[in-house]
Amino acid sequence: MRIALSRIDNRLLHGVVATQWAPHTGAQRIMVVDDETAGNEIAKSSMRLARPAGTAISIISLETALENFRANKYAGQSIFIIAREPGTLRALVEGAGVPIKEVDVGATAQREAGGDVVEVNRRVTLDALERSDLRYLADHGARVYAQYLLSEKPQPLDDLLS
Repeated sequence: MRIALSRIDNRLLHGVVATQWAPHTGAQRIMVVDDETAGNEIAKSSMRLARPAGTAISIISLETALENFRANKYAGQSIFIIAREPGTLRALVEGAGVPIKEVDVGATAQREAGGDVVEVNRRVTLDALERSDLRYLADHGARVYAQYLLSEKPQPLDDLLS
C-alpha cells in the first residue's frame, strides 16, 4: 500500500479535487474518511458521481478506515486520502500506522483569525488543535503544506508548526 497524497479539505471530494488532485496523484483509490459523510447516503452518492472514471472510492468512517488499514485491506493499492480535519490523519497514523508522507491543506472551515486561530491564506485557517495535529504529522515524516490548486505554489507550513 502506498499513500499517494493526503489532503485536508472541508468540502472533501469536489470539482477541484476530482479533476485536478485525484488524477495528479495517480491513485487507484480515493478514500474519504469522515464520520458525518459516511452516514449520509446523499453526500456519498454525490461523491461517487464526482470520482474520476476508473478510480475506486471508499467513503468511510474513521473507525472503519482504522479497521481496514489494520487488516491490510489495501495491500498493493495506491491511495489518495481526503479528510476534513488534520486530526483524522493523525488518528490514522497513531491508530493504524498509516504511512502518510505528504499532507496538502487545501481548504478548511473559514474562521476569523484571532485567539488560537491563525489565517494561513484566504482558504485556510488553523486553530491550535489543528496545528498540533499537523505538527504531529510533520514530526512523523510528513511534508505539510497549503495548496488549493495544482497551479498554485505550495506554501510550506513549517514555521507555523514549530
